[in-house]
Amino acid sequence: MSKSVFIVPVADLERGPRTVTFTLDEAWLRQALEGTDATPRRAASATVELSKNGRDVMVRGRLEAALSMPCVVTLDPLDVNVNPEIFLMLAPGPSEPSGPAKPGKKVRREGSNGSPADARSTSRKRGAQDELEEEEELDATTAARDTFDGSQIELDPFFREFLVLELPMFPRRSDLPSTEGPAIGPPTSASVGQEPAIDPRLQPLAAIRSRLHQKE
Repeated sequence: MSKSVFIVPVADLERGPRTVTFTLDEAWLRQALEGTDATPRRAASATVELSKNGRDVMVRGRLEAALSMPCVVTLDPLDVNVNPEIFLMLAPGPSEPSGPAKPGKKVRREGSNGSPADARSTSRKRGAQDELEEEEELDATTAARDTFDGSQIELDPFFREFLVLELPMFPRRSDLPSTEGPAIGPPTSASVGQEPAIDPRLQPLAAIRSRLHQKE
């Protein structure tokens, strides 16, 4: 999406929880619903309460939107009302990297295998490797969490996510039968007790089967 519209400064939460009501106009909704079959019928609204929990920010509330989607059977437009509950726990984003560390000057130490110098070198290598693996694990954990950057919380992408996830996968007119009839109906009374008709393409095989039965 383009530039965020629904923003709450983090500094406003220092004095306690804050409740905010946003109006999601039709232009924002159309952009948020791109790639789906849903279109807005009118503006939507979202009411959320934001509060600090240590360094994290908790967001909870509800979004209400009146949409239209085509019926999967008739393609007629259907009124679809979504009312997703919003709950988020946002952590501060990772700090900007300070750049790669410059490699230090390598000093060659003389000594045979198993000497104290070799042991110290091996210990340092293992320590650096363990530290690198720990940083990779922390990076993976951080990437899986919802975060906010800087001094403000941008709610636009979260509103869109909750809105799209609430859309029905197969909207269907309520006046249509809930179950479809079988593709092949039961046999008619006239055909009961009669030999089923044979596909003309299978008649040669049917003739062979008949001759085999006669020989038996």
